[in-house]
Amino acid sequence: KGRIAIYEVMPITDKIREMVLQGCSTAEIKAQMIEDGVLSLRMSGICKAVDGVTTIDEILRVTMADKA
Repeated sequence: KGRIAIYEVMPITDKIREMVLQGCSTAEIKAQMIEDGVLSLRMSGICKAVDGVTTIDEILRVTMADKA
């Protein structure tokens, strides 16, 4: 149908598991995820825009800003 998926996959590392069990906020967990090298949903979309698969306007429309 001409659609492309953008996605965010967060492996549950020992550090992330520990943070979840300690009740850390989603913002703190996302910051750790990014520190661990995982692409956020918006960053994944931007990579697709750089590759010419979609546009920056579309990515900005369908994703929320990264706060971490």
